Amino acid sequence: MILTKEERYGQLALNKILSCVWLGEWDRYEGIFRNMDEELIKKFPFHSHYNLEEVKLWHENHFFIPGDYFVSPYFSSYIKKGFDQHEERKKDLLCLIGLYEKIGFLYPLEKEIYPDHFGCITAFLGSVVQESIKADAEKDEEYESKLNELNKKVIGRYIFPVLQVLRENAEPKIRHPFFKEFLNFYIQIMTEEMNEAG
Repeated sequence: MILTKEERYGQLALNKILSCVWLGEWDRYEGIFRNMDEELIKKFPFHSHYNLEEVKLWHENHFFIPGDYFVSPYFSSYIKKGFDQHEERKKDLLCLIGLYEKIGFLYPLEKEIYPDHFGCITAFLGSVVQESIKADAEKDEEYESKLNELNKKVIGRYIFPVLQVLRENAEPKIRHPFFKEFLNFYIQIMTEEMNEAG
């Protein structure tokens, strides 16, 4: 599916917002919302629950500190475990790193996080969109088409297959309304992107 220039910029902004939340980049998050139109802000149901102090604390409880409220932010945590699956997970990580290298995406190295972190994967999708905006400006239809396929492949392989398991794991653990709404929103957006791409 080929998107208009405006849709691409919207998708880019959306990926930035989603990756900010996953990674806990609150200064960047606040900067995005500070410059956003009030009507547009209403389209992000989790934002009405945003309180920096609370969100920082619960972000750590949910995504960093193992315990009763911990929800793993890593794709590999949601695939079956076992010897064969261990090899499969390793292969998946290497493939993901290979995809990142295709467009020079160095985010995991810069942030010192594993490449299968949902925030990292989402930031990568933003980089793919950014590259497709450049390809469109340069009238490089072949590269643009490859980028669209790459976007579809990443969502289809590294996000969509684990969304239901992520939801099931998160529902009894997520306490703060910001993160409850965020996860529902993230799952909805990624499901829509998968359906539109497929």
